[in-house]
Amino acid sequence: MPGRVRVHRSIEKDGEYKVRILSVLNESEEAMTIDEIKSEDMVLQPLTTQKIARLIGNLIEMGLVRKTMAKNLGRMVYKSVAVMVRQGYEVEEYE
Repeated sequence: MPGRVRVHRSIEKDGEYKVRILSVLNESEEAMTIDEIKSEDMVLQPLTTQKIARLIGNLIEMGLVRKTMAKNLGRMVYKSVAVMVRQGYEVEEYE
């Protein structure tokens, strides 16, 4: 039927996007904004900021990414927990 979307395909795509976002964050030693994350991967560029924020939210819930407000930018920035551990930060687990 026209206009119907397969949920299974959407779940697979979201999974691919999450892996790409995590890959970009794992390669960066610095915390990144959503726009910086989008600019690092061609597949992520056409996605809306809202879509990427939702995907990053899922990664935060899984405990793979942390976020904070960058005072100098006035925007949220995101960093991979693996990078934080590699840099020597003590990372607490959320419950």
